[in-house]
This record gives sequence, structure tokens and C-alpha cells, in this order.
Amino acid sequence: MIHSMQYTQLEVFAISIKDKAGKVTVKGQNGAVMEQNAGSSYYRRLIFSLEQNTDYEIFLTDAKITWAYLSGNENLMEEGICYLDDNLENVGKDRLAEHYDTCYREQYHFVPFVNWMNDPNGLCWYQGNYHMFYQLNPHDQKWDNMYWGHAVSRDLLHWTHLPVVFEPQERILEHADEFVGGAFSGSAVVLEDEVLFYLTRHFELLQGSREVTETQTMTRSRDLLHFEPETTIIDTKPQGCTPDFRDPKLLKIGNIWYMVLGSAINGKAAILLYRSEDMEHWSYDSPLLIEQQNGVRCFECPDFYELDGKYVAAGAWMEHYDENGRYQMSRTYIGDWKDGKFEIQSSGWFDFGSNCYAMQSFEHEGRRICFGWVSDFYQEHVVIENGAYGSMTLPREMHVRKNVLCMEPVSEVYSLLDETICSEKGKEISISDIRGNSYFAKLVLNGDSDFRLLLGKDGEKEILLVRENQIVSLRTIGTASEKIGFPADAEAVRYIEIFVDRRVVEVYLNHGEAAGTKLFYNTKKEGVFELKAAKPEEFSQIEICTMKSIW
Repeated sequence: MIHSMQYTQLEVFAISIKDKAGKVTVKGQNGAVMEQNAGSSYYRRLIFSLEQNTDYEIFLTDAKITWAYLSGNENLMEEGICYLDDNLENVGKDRLAEHYDTCYREQYHFVPFVNWMNDPNGLCWYQGNYHMFYQLNPHDQKWDNMYWGHAVSRDLLHWTHLPVVFEPQERILEHADEFVGGAFSGSAVVLEDEVLFYLTRHFELLQGSREVTETQTMTRSRDLLHFEPETTIIDTKPQGCTPDFRDPKLLKIGNIWYMVLGSAINGKAAILLYRSEDMEHWSYDSPLLIEQQNGVRCFECPDFYELDGKYVAAGAWMEHYDENGRYQMSRTYIGDWKDGKFEIQSSGWFDFGSNCYAMQSFEHEGRRICFGWVSDFYQEHVVIENGAYGSMTLPREMHVRKNVLCMEPVSEVYSLLDETICSEKGKEISISDIRGNSYFAKLVLNGDSDFRLLLGKDGEKEILLVRENQIVSLRTIGTASEKIGFPADAEAVRYIEIFVDRRVVEVYLNHGEAAGTKLFYNTKKEGVFELKAAKPEEFSQIEICTMKSIW
């Protein structure tokens, strides 16, 4: 039994039990009976019209549901959808804090209601809200056919869940045993009274040659709840381009719109540059850049923007291992735009922790803000009932200083600081059982002392931030990433901020000179912080505060 409250729609994703013709039936207290067929090959999104403040019963005949929610609220941007749990009971905003309060769920990072998420998509500010779209598999805690999820926020911190936006192509839904793909990553451009969306449609044959087709499409929306049908805008790759051809991101320079796409040309990872005068008809210009490093399959999720008088390009290196064993790192490039070409002057890693991927940025009121996907490339994810794979980094404000891309959490993040549990200086620290394992630590140093910061401990497993031989790095013990090095590209570290949020640790050095994100799964809700140093007197400030939940 469900109660519709102020909602007028029920959306369920249902699939037939193998070799059966499944159905979903909804019966109202007014006697109305609605019935729809479940998907035969893959989950089908079924939408039922409801009367407000009415009780309904849901019956499944040879079918199962993995994802369901109430929608159609007139005040949906404020109230959000109301999820239904495995027992089809309402989980509204008032129950989200309880739902998210597990050892393996972040408390102040965005994370989906359940199951898989990856890349941030379509980040923008529109009509009073920040909008975050993201890659979503609502059916399981693993990658599969891709949807776009959607959430909104007034402050970049507290997020309201909204209905699923884009779904896999109809041919995939009808023949999921033959094809895989869906709505891959993309971006948004805000105009005066509408938003344009650009994304990649991926279609892959599962059998035989595993043929892959990727095309770029666009759509538009005036309310970001209803979208026009997609139109294909680019379906031909440049000569020498691999099948990897995806993730459009736009930038306007002068009167020309440019689009970057991730790909590879002639065996080298490349960011491709397209141009347009009307945002609908696009022509290939040239590679924005070609990466000469070997072992990079392609760029994914490229970005390109102007910042602090410089131009910045960024992209994720697919299937690459660096000299420390880090997998699929993301790279930034800083330079100038001259005569229609990008002249690179410096480059560096986006995030030294290697659990941040597919970052995307947008501009609002003079701030360049980005999110990255907290990914798990070392197979450390722990599957639990009603769990979630993936989350977003904290929102970061970006600047270019001395040809280095610097990132710090946006100022709003510090409004979540709660109880101060430590304020010391010049001494070693040992604190166990930090309530909620969700905290912030700030350390100010006046020297180069070696140190060892214990940030998480679960039995024999540990995560640490250490400085040895002038190199600051993240390190894990007893995990799948134990033998991998995570050094930061930062010299003379004098200022450290650390955000521990259950399974995620984010570190910022020297006011954003380097940022590092690392996963660490802990079976307890109590955290730990221990500081050991060769010269503890060099720590002139040590502060630790618990953090409030955003749910």
C-alpha cells in the first residue's frame, strides 16, 4: 500500500521474470485499476497517473521492480520525488537521513538513493537552482545501460532528488541480451529562457566484433523536467579516430561556439575540437590537443574553459597506469588561446588520490565550480543491501595560480562544520571514536617535519596521509590499493585540510595546490584521527570538527 500524498504520478522500473510476460497493476481506493506490461528484455519505465492524497495497492505478476518513486508534484523542485523502498513504502525527504545513515554512505557528499552512479553531467545554475545530472544505473551496484539521474540544490550542498531524465535507447531496452549502451555523458549550456543539453548516445553490439557506435545528440528544456526529443548533431568521426568518441562539453569564444570531445587519433589520446555558429550545426576543426604519453586508450569527459586569464583543458586518461601504479588519472593542461589554437604551457594531475574521475566544471557568478566522480578503480567497493556505488566529490572552486590549477572546497562547505573536538598545537594527537566518522581537520605547519596522520582504521586496514622525504602522499594498508603510491605534486606543504566522510577522504594541500580523493571502507561509524610527527612543535594549529549531514 502506498499513499500518493501531493504527488500525481507513480514511476516504476519493472522487468518480467525470465520467460514470463510480467505485469504491474495499480489499484486505487476509488476502484480505479491500471495495468502495464513490464519490460521483457530489460527494465521498462512505467508511469501511472494518480490522484493526490489517495491510497494505492501495487501488484506484481511475474515481474520485479528495482526502482520506484512518486513524482508529478507541482512543487517538485522544492519537494523532490518520494522514493519507494523494497517494501514499496514511502521514503520522503523526512526519511532520507535514516536511509543514508550507514557505514558505507557519505553524509555530506552527494550520493544516489541506491545503486550505481558515475560521471557528473549537465552541471549548471538555472532559475534559482544548481542542477546536477549524473550517469545512473538504477538497477544494480555495477555499470550497465546508462540513464541520467537528476538532483537540484540551492547551496551546492543539500540536494533534492528529481525524476530520471534520459533512458537507454529503445532498441537496447528491447534487446538487452544483444546490445548495451544508453545515455552517456554530456553537458549543459544555459541560455536566457532555456537550457541546451549535449550528450553521447552509445550503442554497442555484445556479440562477435563488439561493434561500437557513438553519436552526439542535443535536446533542450525550459523547466529541466520536460525535454524535447533528441536530435543527432554529430555522427561522423574524423579520419583516424577510434570508436571512442564521446562526452561533449561546450565553450564560447568570441562569437563562435566550440565543443570538445574525448577520443584518440592514430593511437594517441586526443581532445577533439568542433565549432558552430548556431549551436546545432557543427564542423570538425582540429585536435585541441594530442597526448603523447603511451598507454592512454583515449580521453574521456574532456573540459575546456577560460579561467583567471588562462585557458584550461582537462580530461581523464582511460586505461592508463602511471609510474606509481595509479589507474585512470585525470590530467589538466594550462595555456593560452591564440589564433584559434590552444598553446599549452603547463600540465599536471587533477587529483592525486586516483579516486576522482570524469570531473566537470561550470561557471556561476564569477566562480568556476567543479565536481568529480568518486570512482572505485581498485575494486574496493563493498556491496550491501540498499547500498550505492559512487558519489561526488565536494564542490570545488577552481583558480589558476602560477600556471597551476588550484582547487578548494567552495565556501558553502564550511557551513557544515559542527562540534569542535580538538584545538591544539605543537603536540601529537590521538583521538578515537569520532562520532559519525564524518569530520574536518585543519593543520597549519611551519616546517618540513615528517609526519603520519591516521585518518581511518578498520581492523588491520588503515588509510593515512604521510610526509616522508618532503613528499606528502595518501597511503592505504590492508586494502586492494596498498601497493600503489598516491603522491601529491605540492612542495613545502604548510597548510592541510582533510574531509573524512565515512568511505571517502578528501585532502587539500596549500590552499588547493594539490587535491587528493581516496576511498576507504570502514565497517564502523566511529572515526579516528592520530598525528605522529618527527617534530610536533612545527604544527602551529590543529583543529578537528565534526560535520553535519546534508540529508
